[in-house]
Parts: sequence; C-alpha cells; structure tokens
Amino acid sequence: MFELPFKEVSESIIALTVGMARLYPCLFLIPAFAFTELKGMLRHTIVLALALFPMPSIRASLAGQTLDWLDLTALLLKESIIGLLLGLLLAMPFWLFESIGCLFDNQRGALVGGQINPALGDNTSELGHMLKQVMILLMILGGGYASL
Repeated sequence: MFELPFKEVSESIIALTVGMARLYPCLFLIPAFAFTELKGMLRHTIVLALALFPMPSIRASLAGQTLDWLDLTALLLKESIIGLLLGLLLAMPFWLFESIGCLFDNQRGALVGGQINPALGDNTSELGHMLKQVMILLMILGGGYASL
C-alpha cells in the first residue's frame, strides 16, 4: 500500500480511517447519539471505538491493493456518502415522531406565537422533543443498540 517502515500499522490506521469515515456522518444524524450533547473527545472516542469492529475486515480487503492518495480520497468520500445515507435512514423514525409532536403542538396552538412573530425564538415543540426522547428510550430498552 504505502512504503512506510511500519507497514502494518499504517494499513491499520488507514482501515480505521475508512471505518470512521462511514460512522461520523451516520452518528451525526442519529438523535440517539446526539452529537449536540456528546462533544469533543467523547464523540471522537465513541466513533473510534465503534470503528475498531469493522477495521480487520476493511484491512483485509485493502491488503492486496495499492492505493494512491486519489484512490484513498475517493474511497473516503464514498464511505462518507454511504454513512450519510445510512444516517438519514436510521434517523427518519425519530424525526417522524418529532414531527408528529410538532403537528400536535401546532394544532393546539402552542406554536402560534412563533408563527405570528418569528423574532420570539425557536419554534421548538415540547411534545415533539418528548416523543423523540420516548422513541430513543424505546430503542434502548428494546435492544435497538444491538441491531445498530
């Protein structure tokens, strides 16, 4: 792959980077991992720990290939797009229940102030946020993390 003195270490780092390229956009969109609450080193540690699982198979598939920087950049871009699409699919149920809560709050008139005067602030819905949190709880209790 690359002519470095530590060839095996460099192959492992490249395989880990390819695994992380898929996980970052995926976990960025899933509300259960909420990068708004997980910040800094904790976020990177979680992504690194999750990327260790597919690293041996990625390393084995890249072992017989010679990759230059253009191929590696294209591979990282492809993995990022796949992670983005997976994140969109995995986040849609949470967004669905949050939208239902916003619709209920809109129908009962809780968001009418923000519709009349947008300078009042966010149009966040308490019921929508609660329904999203309930879905996250049900996913955790139902073993949804094991299927991710």
